[in-house]
Amino acid sequence: MKWDEYIYTRPVFYKLIMNLFLKQSFFIVIIFISLSSLAQKRISASVEIKQVKNKKVITIKKDIFYQSNGNFVVHMTKPQEYYVVTNSLGEAKAYMPQTNEVLIINDPFFSSQNELLYSFLSNDFQDFGLQKIGFKLKSQKKEGTKIIKTFITDKKEIKDISKIEMVYEKNLPIYSAYYKQKEITRKIYYNKYMHFKMFTFPTQITEISYDSPSDSTVKREVYSNIKVDEFIKNSLFDYKIPASAKLVSPFSKK
Repeated sequence: MKWDEYIYTRPVFYKLIMNLFLKQSFFIVIIFISLSSLAQKRISASVEIKQVKNKKVITIKKDIFYQSNGNFVVHMTKPQEYYVVTNSLGEAKAYMPQTNEVLIINDPFFSSQNELLYSFLSNDFQDFGLQKIGFKLKSQKKEGTKIIKTFITDKKEIKDISKIEMVYEKNLPIYSAYYKQKEITRKIYYNKYMHFKMFTFPTQITEISYDSPSDSTVKREVYSNIKVDEFIKNSLFDYKIPASAKLVSPFSKK
């Protein structure tokens, strides 16, 4: 399916929005600590995602605008322009400026607290929130300068994951592996950390999903132009979808 077809079907559009927030089923980071005590109130960044599957490369570009009150704005610029506005409750609105249409989703799954940036802003990523969704720490061992933690779960609804391994170095996550029985189904690498006054963040995340024994999908996400508490006039932190936007589901083609 061509990319421009993705956004026009409801099921795939949901999947598209999930990719925006770097979350898919139980591979998301869930941390429920308030950011209200952080000195940084507003953070923005530019993000480029390259995904390779079946020898085809898809490039996605977006700018993100995060506030400590939970408001989160995503401005997609490639391959197609649109906006996503969400909050900590999972109230998400996707706006297509070319057609002046808006799609509304109300689902805690789309909460801004599930954004990868949030987990690092909270400075609480020692278990990536796994114990909050039913995982238990089975073991922890040290290998050289690295700490390896293994998490397991007996929750029936997490049937596709038997265990998760998290590897830390200098108290920061650098690698995670997701298993289904003895087979690795996904690997994630966290690289090129940048240090700010109140938080540290990996500016490059590489994810490899093993879709089948003979096929895989590689996705690399690179963050740049990260700004903290820089209040620029006419920025998108407080972006509002036009009141004249037509409520539709799914989007119509131009």
